[in-house]
Amino acid sequence: MRRLGIALVILALCNFGLNVGAQKSESAKDKLKTKLLAVGAIAPDWELSDADGQVQTLAQYRGKIVVLDFWATWCGPCAEMMPQMQKLHEKYKDRGVTVFGVSSWEKNDPTILMKEKHYTYGLLLKGEEITDQYGVGTLPAVYIIGPDGRVIYRHEGVARDFGSIIKNQLRE
Repeated sequence: MRRLGIALVILALCNFGLNVGAQKSESAKDKLKTKLLAVGAIAPDWELSDADGQVQTLAQYRGKIVVLDFWATWCGPCAEMMPQMQKLHEKYKDRGVTVFGVSSWEKNDPTILMKEKHYTYGLLLKGEEITDQYGVGTLPAVYIIGPDGRVIYRHEGVARDFGSIIKNQLRE
């Protein structure tokens, strides 16, 4: 009976340790999310090359809604997000919305992947040059920047329903 009591105490302590570890992980996850720019913050300007070698800047899109999807070819959750980005691009490209995939920490050629998948939205290369400015530590990460250059949405990880955010901005 004594051994059973000791075993139960040990089991309870192990369970407590697992719960504490889970809380630490959640806390670390929350800290990562708080690194992202706040909604309402002015989005830092950037200068990145597109797949054609042309330099693009955020400033040249002032007056438009800009969607930035930080991703990489090796990122499974990023691949989940890409069809959504393509749909946004197709639906809103003629209505003042620009969608960019911001390839970051790349190991492969993102241009090839975009062509193979028939994705036609914009591609910016070497996105890791701006990840610190945007607080991106995890892929995918999405920002929607309003016409005034302020962050109207930000999210790390797979997310859904960007269309409703854009729709509200366009007052449809």
